[in-house]
Order: sequence, then structure tokens, then C-alpha cells
Amino acid sequence: MSIPSGYKCNQWGWFFKDSDNSGPYYLGPDGIMHQWGAGAGELTTDAWGVQKVSLAYSLFHGMWTYNIPNNMWFTYENGIQVYSSTAVTSVNSAAHIVTSSTITTALLESRECPRYQPNRGALYSTSLWAPNKNANGVRDFGLFTAANGVFFRIKADGLLYAVVRSGGVETYEAVIDTSVLDGFDVEKNNIYDIQFQWRGAGNYLFFIGDPKAGVSKLVHKIDYLGKLTRLTIQNPALPASYMCTRITENVELNIGCVDITTENGKRDSGQYASVYTEATSANGTNIPVIAIRNPLMALGRINTRHIELGRIIVTCDKKAVFKVWAFRDPTAIIGATFAGINYGSFVESDSPFSAPGAVRATSVTTALMRPLLSIPVQAGVTRVQDNPLPLVASYKLVRGDYILVTCSASVGSCDVVIEWAEII
Repeated sequence: MSIPSGYKCNQWGWFFKDSDNSGPYYLGPDGIMHQWGAGAGELTTDAWGVQKVSLAYSLFHGMWTYNIPNNMWFTYENGIQVYSSTAVTSVNSAAHIVTSSTITTALLESRECPRYQPNRGALYSTSLWAPNKNANGVRDFGLFTAANGVFFRIKADGLLYAVVRSGGVETYEAVIDTSVLDGFDVEKNNIYDIQFQWRGAGNYLFFIGDPKAGVSKLVHKIDYLGKLTRLTIQNPALPASYMCTRITENVELNIGCVDITTENGKRDSGQYASVYTEATSANGTNIPVIAIRNPLMALGRINTRHIELGRIIVTCDKKAVFKVWAFRDPTAIIGATFAGINYGSFVESDSPFSAPGAVRATSVTTALMRPLLSIPVQAGVTRVQDNPLPLVASYKLVRGDYILVTCSASVGSCDVVIEWAEII
């Protein structure tokens, strides 16, 4: 390997400048010398002078190799959630979103809204291509709900835009100058990243892959730091979202994969909560005993919190079978009045023992539910069912999800406890 002009190389392969011996530098894949440093700014060590480092931790990722899995993704047609879509499908292992004369808006949205972790960076990464860039419609992709978001946008002029939405209002939209990219074409598959500081005050950086250099390049910066008297985004806990909107022509997106990462963060922790019912009568098959739901809305706003089930404890004075069901259709449960369990939580239950004013369900339609678990018990014996794989297969209830426990017994008296962590 020849040594670049103006540099010298030591025995470990590091380059230093001839003029002032500064460095070290390394030769990047873009053919440019980059200085290996301790980071920008002056807050690069802890209070004792020890070097700070930042490690990426993925909070959520998705691919669509075979299908659009409903246990990870919501799909919407014309604003209505559907569970089998012709507008959002997996085609040759890519998520394919396309509008039509009847489906004028199509949205793919992750069930989970990963929490922003304070004093950590956040990074959204995806790959996609957008055919017919001048088709008369709008294509959005990034992190967003109808209320908040930061994302890329493609309009009918074929240009890319950087957009910020806060409190239901688009507070920023600007054209992204892609002239720094050599050979960029939005109709060809490429990589896109959004990196942001948040903290309620920080900046947003937009990156796109340079086809010739083979690396991501900064193409747009939203400079907010020290300039606002409000939060940059009211809620930074956001789903990965892809939306196509037809104006007079069909528009489409084809997505390879997506990741949401916290920079120097870790697996999130939650707040413990539980509900219970005691001496509840069960006489028959699949008699509803207790239910919880994570509501779609919280204080009139989209509920982006989720909960992770931890343990279910069941007892019956007769031999019985308890079953745990998951569903989203409110009509699947009859006679229930849900009330909040309070103490800072928005989770609701039909158990009057845990939620004052609640009324227990009288019947259910199990055909509208998904069975999760069956727990047989002997008379008078308590069964404790923990999540067997909490680190790799945690069960999450997001906005609009219900969990129900039923009991099949002959004139039995049941006690049930449901425990979870709420990710706030």
C-alpha cells in the first residue's frame, strides 16, 4: 500500500501528518484520510477524566422476508387498520406499499414505539427505493405518527424533504440537497438514516448513502439547539412508519429493512404494575375472569407506551383450566367496563378489585381472539406462569391491545393476578 502524500505510517498501520506529527489518521473506504479522535466538543470524558465511549444498542428492527408479520406491524388502508392488506404486502422479500384509486392512503407502522432514552442519541436506519418519483402523490418514511415525527418525504416534484411534526403540526419541511451525492437516484435502492439528539432541544441529521463512495453522507441538518422555546418534538417515542398517499396518481415504496437504535443506551427498564381478582365465580367453559387493555389514546393523545407481561398467577378451588387470550377487537368482550388502574399508568382493567368503577366482562367471543396460553390447575393448587424467555421473547401489549384470562370449571371460585412492566 502506498502512503498518501503528506503522511507517514507507523508499524501499527496508523498515519500521521508529516508537517506537525498530528494524528493518528486512518484511510477510509471513501479514499479520504480521517483523524481518529475522542469525539467532537469538550464533554468527551467523565468527571474523573476517563474517556467516554458510545455503543449502539438496537431497540427494534424489522424485515419482511416472507410476509408482513402482524405481531410486529400494523397495516392501515385509508386510515383503517386491517390485518390482511392488498396495499401493503411482501414482494420478493421487500415490504411493498402502493396506493390505488380505492386505497388512496396505505400505511405500514411498527407496533412498538421504542422509548427515547434521555442523554442518548437516537438513530433510524432503513433502505428503500421509490419508483416513478414524479408520480402525483406523497411518500413519507421515518419515525412518525399522526401527532409527532421526524422523517423523509418524497413529493411529486421528485425531490426529497426533511420533515418534523410535533403536536399534530408539521413544524418543519425543507428540501434536501442531494447534489453532494455522486449518482444518487431515489428510484434506486439506497440507505437512509436519521440521527438525532432530542433531549427536547437537540438537532436532527439526515444521511443518505453515496452510490460512488459507498458510505453514508450528511445531506441535511435541522439546527434546533438553543433556538426554540418549546420541545423539538412533543413525543420522541415513535414507531417506524412508511406511508404512501395518492393525490391523482399511484405512488409506491419498496423497503428492505429497518432498525431503531439508541446510541450508548441499553435494554429499557419498566415500572412494575399488576391487577388481580379474587373469589370470582366460574361455571362453564371460557368464563371471563379478568382482562386488561393498553388504550389507544392517553389523555387525548396517541398512546405510545407499551407493557411487557411478566407473570400470571392462577388458583381455583375446583379442578380448572385457565386460558390467556390476546385480541384488539373491542367487540370480542361483552359486558365489561374498563377503568384505569392509576398510579401513573394508563393501563385499564375490568377488575373492580384493581380499578375502582370497573365491571367484569360477562362473556367473550373467543373466535375473535388469539389463544396464548393454557394453564391447567388441580383443585386448590396455585400455578405461577412466568414468561419463560423474557429476554428474547417478551410479550408486549401496545396501544389498543387486550389480554384476557378465562376459566373453564364447574362452579369454581377463582383468583388471578396479572403482573407486568410498563415501559414509560
